[in-house]
Amino acid sequence: MESKFKKYKLNDDITMQVISYTEQMMTAKFWFTGKGFPSTHHHSNEETNVIVEGRFEATDGDRKFLVEAGDAVYVSPDVEHNLACLTPTGAFVSTWTPARKDLAKYAELA
Repeated sequence: MESKFKKYKLNDDITMQVISYTEQMMTAKFWFTGKGFPSTHHHSNEETNVIVEGRFEATDGDRKFLVEAGDAVYVSPDVEHNLACLTPTGAFVSTWTPARKDLAKYAELA
């Protein structure tokens, strides 16, 4: 099943596509062709990431650990975090609750 939402190139390494969006929850898929985001970030949403392809170094607060396809990473609200791709390509699916208001602009229908 294809997503009804558009894909967006966030930077040279990352493409994002919203899978579902409501005020209560948002889910998106991210494809990587390089390391990805330059640094950690935080927000007030709960977040779960499921690795679909590749290996990533997860940062969750002061902890760093490796994750790969099939692994899931939960991030508590307001905790500095990141997923850095360690393989030439990678992908993961993220879900946030409530929905990320700052990413709502990417919930545009195709």
